Amino acid sequence: MNTPSHSPLKNWQFILLLILAFFIAAFAALWHVSQLQSRLIESTAIKNAHLLSDALTEFRTLYTSEVVAAAKRHGLEITHDYTTKENAIPLPATLSMLLGKKLGEHASGSKTMLYSPYPFPWRQKTGGLRDQFMEQAWQFFGQHPDQPFYRFAEYEGRKHLRYATADVMRPACVQCHNEHPATPKNDWKVGDLRGVLEVDFPLDQVVAQTHADLKGTVAIFGTIALLGIIGIGSVTSKLRRTSVELQHRVRERTAELERINQELDQYAYVVSHDLKAPLRAIANLSEWIEEDIADSLTDDTRKQMSLLRGRVARMDDLINGILQYSRIGRIDNNIESVDVDELLQDIIAGLAVPEGFVIDIAPGMPVFNTARVPLSQVFANLLSNAIKYHHQPEQGHVKVDVREVHAQKTNGEFYEFSVRDDGPGIAPDYHEKVFAIFQTLNARDKVESTGVGLSIVKKIVDIQGGDITLESAEGKGSTFRFTVPKIGNNEQGGSHNAG
Repeated sequence: MNTPSHSPLKNWQFILLLILAFFIAAFAALWHVSQLQSRLIESTAIKNAHLLSDALTEFRTLYTSEVVAAAKRHGLEITHDYTTKENAIPLPATLSMLLGKKLGEHASGSKTMLYSPYPFPWRQKTGGLRDQFMEQAWQFFGQHPDQPFYRFAEYEGRKHLRYATADVMRPACVQCHNEHPATPKNDWKVGDLRGVLEVDFPLDQVVAQTHADLKGTVAIFGTIALLGIIGIGSVTSKLRRTSVELQHRVRERTAELERINQELDQYAYVVSHDLKAPLRAIANLSEWIEEDIADSLTDDTRKQMSLLRGRVARMDDLINGILQYSRIGRIDNNIESVDVDELLQDIIAGLAVPEGFVIDIAPGMPVFNTARVPLSQVFANLLSNAIKYHHQPEQGHVKVDVREVHAQKTNGEFYEFSVRDDGPGIAPDYHEKVFAIFQTLNARDKVESTGVGLSIVKKIVDIQGGDITLESAEGKGSTFRFTVPKIGNNEQGGSHNAG
């Protein structure tokens, strides 16, 4: 009765867990997208800075080889202050920096710088190593002149990429640098590291655009999350309603099946009981015929009368089995203290045990609270079957044993009884069939059987809340194990022996 009151709470807990899991997944996805965008920004900035640096380097090389050489042949002066002189053009470095400035103004806002520890006098303020990055770049290129050196940094509230490459001495530039009147160094050789070309690439525009894109992504994920929550709630609510409806239908169907089963049991009981009267009349009539007109009976008639009595006896056994099967749900289930050893002794005394057949009761049989009549029926069926189906009952042996077990499924304590015989055994293919009603096995064809006994045993054990299993193989005997739950206060009995 408590399940319905707790069911809505469990459903809401499940929904909240789903929502939490969804939000965690969405946050993880957003974080991953943010990381990917950050890496994309950095890789794009490095690529753009690399392209700009290469373009300026190539322009400077081309200007030196194609323009400067031709200008000198025509008597033009190559100087940094070309704007104040006639017949003068700018130095390659000066024109390269000017080109880089113009490109930065019209495109990305980048800046280009060319510096070294050996600046010309007119570049003392702008061409030397003025900060830590410049010094680190110069030291790095001293060992790795063919690799770029870059750092991402923030200053004045803006994120920048400072990308530097080595500026090595070209053959066309050695003479000019060594012979210039104002040169700070006159021993240059081809391939020497003469300076650093740096591209300062601002990232604020790209970052702003990325943040705008990320906000759009967050909005999309938020919409998806909201739709997901609505969908989860709708589906869960529908499933809950469906589950309640199914439970209701199952309960109705179960009640109907129980009612039908009770009616069938009652019908079988009435029919079987009514059949006993005509069967008894047939048996009495056959006996009267044989007794009163015995002299006029032929041998074939006597044989048929004997066969008739056998069939009537078998039919009577079958009806008794059906009556017993139909009464299982109505048998006495009163719980009382049962001494299992004494119960077994009473059962054995009521069985037709052949001389030489040994029934061995293990010591330590319990005394515990249970239903006496059902337990007695189970033991009686199993012991009588062990005797009935033994090929040599005068030499047979049965061992009854017990142990305490714990059932994980029900978290309950049980006594597990075992009835082990040394009879013909049962093939594994028949293990499931032996507990079905009206089943007889090949191993038992020589014995008349109704096929009801073991089905009665299983039904009783199931009703009592236990379980029954079979371990057997042809020619190796059979062991039936069944469990009985402990009820109330139980105690272990003393040591009993019987033979």
